[in-house]
Amino acid sequence: MSVSAARGAAAAALVLLALATSAQALDGRGVVVPLQPASMASLGNQHGCALVQGKAYCWGYNLFGQLGNGSTTAGVDPVAVQGLPLPVEQLSAGSGHSCALAAGRIWCWGENENGQLGDGSVTSTTTAVEVQGLGGAATAVSVGELHSCAIVSNAAKCWGLNFYGQLGDGTSDDRRLPTPVQAPAGAVTAIAAGVLHTCAVIGGAAWCWGNNLSGQLGNGTSGNLTNTPVAVSGLPAPALQVMPAAVHSCALLSGGGVYCWGANGSGQLGTGGTTPSSSAAAVLGLGGAASAIATGGEHSCALVGDRVRCWGDNSYSQLGKLDITGSATAGEVPGLASVTAITSRRYGNCARLSDATLRCWGFNANGELGNGAARSRSAPVQTYPAGSGVGAIGLGSSHSCASVPGGLRCWGYNGEDALGLGATSLTAPLPTAVVGISAAPTSVAGGQDHSCAVVNGTVLCWGNNEKGQLGVGDLVARQAPAAVSGLPAGASQVSIGARHSCALVNGAAWCWGYGANGQLGNGQTADSLVPVAVSGLASGVSAISAGSDHTCAIQNGAALCWGLNTDGQVGNNVNSGIQTTPTAAIGLASGVSAISAGVTHTCAVANGAAWCWGYDGYGQLGNGILNDASFVPAAVTGLGSSITAIIAGDDISCAVRSNSVLCWGADYDGDLGNGDPVRSLRLLATPVLGMSGMAAGALAIGGTHVCAITLAGGLYCWGDDYLGSLGIGREVINATPLTVVRQDVIFVNGVD
Repeated sequence: MSVSAARGAAAAALVLLALATSAQALDGRGVVVPLQPASMASLGNQHGCALVQGKAYCWGYNLFGQLGNGSTTAGVDPVAVQGLPLPVEQLSAGSGHSCALAAGRIWCWGENENGQLGDGSVTSTTTAVEVQGLGGAATAVSVGELHSCAIVSNAAKCWGLNFYGQLGDGTSDDRRLPTPVQAPAGAVTAIAAGVLHTCAVIGGAAWCWGNNLSGQLGNGTSGNLTNTPVAVSGLPAPALQVMPAAVHSCALLSGGGVYCWGANGSGQLGTGGTTPSSSAAAVLGLGGAASAIATGGEHSCALVGDRVRCWGDNSYSQLGKLDITGSATAGEVPGLASVTAITSRRYGNCARLSDATLRCWGFNANGELGNGAARSRSAPVQTYPAGSGVGAIGLGSSHSCASVPGGLRCWGYNGEDALGLGATSLTAPLPTAVVGISAAPTSVAGGQDHSCAVVNGTVLCWGNNEKGQLGVGDLVARQAPAAVSGLPAGASQVSIGARHSCALVNGAAWCWGYGANGQLGNGQTADSLVPVAVSGLASGVSAISAGSDHTCAIQNGAALCWGLNTDGQVGNNVNSGIQTTPTAAIGLASGVSAISAGVTHTCAVANGAAWCWGYDGYGQLGNGILNDASFVPAAVTGLGSSITAIIAGDDISCAVRSNSVLCWGADYDGDLGNGDPVRSLRLLATPVLGMSGMAAGALAIGGTHVCAITLAGGLYCWGDDYLGSLGIGREVINATPLTVVRQDVIFVNGVD
């Protein structure tokens, strides 16, 4: 069994997907059509908005109602904002709220905890409400993380959160209504609200105010904040546009030059390096005069001619490229031409083309690209078809591996070389051959960022090795499989946890790697670079399972566990400290046929019945109630006595009964496979859709995804496809710009 100790993976990878077509079949009733003619777009943290013939549409994350459609349900397709007058002239999307400008008035919707909607209250709303107290006709609006700003009668006004002075009114008091910025004399011609700071063009000069911990105000200082505007230093020409991001800012100058300042850890200043700058520095590699700029979380973009050039972080493909993790100089986004406008968000961008369509690329976890897709699959998808001969599977945090005739295939995140490709690459969105393995492994396992397999009785491991989890006698990572040192011949099973690994060899248990919590089972708490024998398990062991920081085994039909026990996952009626040697799980002294150690809980099959114990904060014990924990094995409710396989993950568990798969616990990203909305709970076992009578009994759980081998030798997976873990080509991150679409129902004979 493999399981990750950490839900989130660092640095996402890139994948090339086909462009969305302008017309595709849609459930027999309509077609997917381009969101056009779009006159402008604005991107927030995890949602976006666009204007189409004066009407506002939004899509993506919607926890606070920031889509404005009267609900809090995320939308992978653009939906119309409710409560706005027509025509809308401008839109601005922030983190949890959005605003629109129409006929000199401003409407906002979404999160309002800090008064950022400007209606005098702190009540969030899922439809548009008018901003009160503007005191004149507004000509521009800009939304930040938790505050909003506008140009009113050539002056700047802001409202919302003001803890860092981002409202510029000389105080740190939140404002529920627009308040004047204490700006220098001169007409305000542009304003932009960032995460915790704000910038504007005043009298042709760039000014910023608010948080300055990283020098993002550009006045030559850092590590402070200011609640009134300060002039940006180092700009050689008048500013036309200034764009604050999270911890950096950029300005477009007359003549087309672009200058940036602030934090630069990802090269987002475009200066050729990663040295921060508290004053403006020229962007390199533009290749011409820019006409517009946009800033994201740790990346920036510029419109040069009719092409887009971006620089900085590329972890989520926001630079539009497949083969780099980032760039400290500007580079062209492939596949884009005839661009007339650009906008950026934390992990992505959109461009408006001359034909009035929108193209978006980058992170797509919540449908931010507006192309009708998101990252999660709440029902199984076919990774390998029937007849593929899949024999064993192992899932890690954000990667997966499967044994097939003639070798091993892995897919998903490869930032730590857990895929065994023999070369560094960020991802493999489709099953890819592991180098050096030409025979089908009999056992496969995936961990947090390493993998192992048993081939002809030999254990091979690869990937991250910072704790010695590869068992090769050193701490050097491996891009390709390497034989574990010191193990006797005849290994039959391998199982790995977060940063330790275990194997079953001729009925004896061995473990290696991280040992601080006693998970190696040798009576010690030290790491081991090579396998050590588990105390008392020199014979009679039929299965072993490495969890995040604890390990379990079956010896002569009895369940034994050891390692971290803070949630009772060892099953010995204790919920504290560590257990450095195998200890009996109470009540499971005989008849145990399967066992699985998860992150903070454990499950087993005894005499055909399912049992789970440990942490139960999300219903992962399957007993129908939410308990803090059970320190001894407790029966899973409603499964009967014909269970043939069981698996424990992070906050979920799954089992096979009568060749059908059932899961229970937390459904973060569709990992229960029952079609439920994400972020839901199931306290009792629920059938996985489409897997009735199909499962062969081999299951594996990764970070937030699950896979099952079918009776016909195929493989089905479901859950989070965040980094390509499902092996279907990955849709969460797109390096190629996709057309934003909306669903229109075509009426036939007056009936939809």
